[in-house]
Amino acid sequence: MSSATDAMQAGSPSKDRLASIVRPYSQSPLNHILVLMSSFIFAGAGYVLSAGDARNGSGISTAWSLTYLFLNLRKSLMPPRSPVSLALTGATVASSVLYGSEYFLLQGNS
Repeated sequence: MSSATDAMQAGSPSKDRLASIVRPYSQSPLNHILVLMSSFIFAGAGYVLSAGDARNGSGISTAWSLTYLFLNLRKSLMPPRSPVSLALTGATVASSVLYGSEYFLLQGNS
């Protein structure tokens, strides 16, 4: 009986493979559009900062960095971890800390 159970387990697909059968992994155009939109948002925040409006530029960068972290932090830290995903998350954390400290702490007295 144990050999029959072992044979069934050996022939059954793994949990990840079963999940990909139910909902296959795809690179939809929506993912590419969202990435493109977020890069335009950060470019806009850079433009606002270069135009001399430090308060609004740092606020835009902080808000969108925290939004990215809220939506993607858990996926980034779950195994299997991608070095690119971890680097992007680390850069986003650094951006939100730097611009957030400027927005909330350094300009609070002005």
